[in-house]
Amino acid sequence: MVNTRTDTDLAAAVQNALQALLPQIREEIREEIREEFRTGPGSSNAGGNPTPVTI
Repeated sequence: MVNTRTDTDLAAAVQNALQALLPQIREEIREEIREEFRTGPGSSNAGGNPTPVTI
């Protein structure tokens, strides 16, 4: 099999694929952030301030 695609063709194909996927990826990230805020503090070890400890 002979590959007749050029680097320019490949770059254009990758760019088009990314542009098509970006809206979906953005929405998934937004939903993850909303879920983190909904579930409140301490729901994950993703960082931020730790829950206070009384000594």
